[in-house]
Amino acid sequence: MFPLGRPARTTIAALGALYTGAVLWVTLRPLPWATEGNQEAYGILNLQSWIGWSTWTEGSPLEIVANILMFLPIGLASGLLFRGSVGLLVPIALTLVIELAQIPLADRISHPRDLVANASGAILGLLIAAAVRRRRRAGLSRR
Repeated sequence: MFPLGRPARTTIAALGALYTGAVLWVTLRPLPWATEGNQEAYGILNLQSWIGWSTWTEGSPLEIVANILMFLPIGLASGLLFRGSVGLLVPIALTLVIELAQIPLADRISHPRDLVANASGAILGLLIAAAVRRRRRAGLSRR
């Protein structure tokens, strides 16, 4: 058990909701400088986009790192608020919904590399949350 007091849980939930709103705004808002996205038809739903060599060899490393860092706080908050598989499902579902929502958007790109980077960031956040929980439990058991 990971006892977080009500004020801490409320604060984490509120900050998590605000941050998630910001992520949704960043990932789904129109980009006035972009004329069109550059993606395979149907984005992440297209099997070819998953098995194509260029999917995994092209792209900016900075973009991948940015996606990982963008989802790390979501994984951290989810790991602190939810137990078990729910903590994993919440951020994974969020990135999946974002990538699916980007498919019909003319100036957005739904890409497997983004989905994997976002999920990786969420998993890193979950691992940090697990370390925080272990450390907190160890501190509480010493009392």
